[in-house]
Amino acid sequence: MVTARRDHKVDLVGPILASTSWQTKDNEGFSQTDFTIDWDNRRVTCPNGKTTSNWREDCSQHGAVVVRARFAMGLCRPCEDRQQCTRADATATMGRRITLRPQAEQEVIQQARTREDTHERKEQYAHRAGVEGTISQGVRAFGLRRCRYSGLAKARLQHQLTATAMNFHRLNAWWTGIPRAGTRTSHLAALRP
Repeated sequence: MVTARRDHKVDLVGPILASTSWQTKDNEGFSQTDFTIDWDNRRVTCPNGKTTSNWREDCSQHGAVVVRARFAMGLCRPCEDRQQCTRADATATMGRRITLRPQAEQEVIQQARTREDTHERKEQYAHRAGVEGTISQGVRAFGLRRCRYSGLAKARLQHQLTATAMNFHRLNAWWTGIPRAGTRTSHLAALRP
């Protein structure tokens, strides 16, 4: 999302992975969004005003660059909101740890998560669903992924002819009253009441 915005001036629209912390899942406790991040001074401040004692750049288990901030145990152990912050027991040797993406990525993720449930974003995402349906039809019914010819000019002509054929197919369905296929419901979704 960051490189698309920076390099191509394109704002990507799509679902973003939800936070996997227990605080977010259970909708209780202090999640990462409750902490204040001071990127310039390389500090994170908790809701009770305590600041991190350690800030270091690292790599995640998947090789992505991350920032790991850690609170000192001397700050976390006596805190009255400890149960809202961490599930580590009182004998733990470290305080709360926060893992962040680099600043640009972290800010884009936060913005995307806050606008995820808005009506405007749902309308914007509906356009993407229509485009994905068109691409799916092109791939499944018209062999869009397989180029029959060598060379860029011939491939471009094939794509234009495929798009024309798709338009004629849709016009024919509209003129003859053939109903559109309904959205498939997965077996798992069908079990939901």
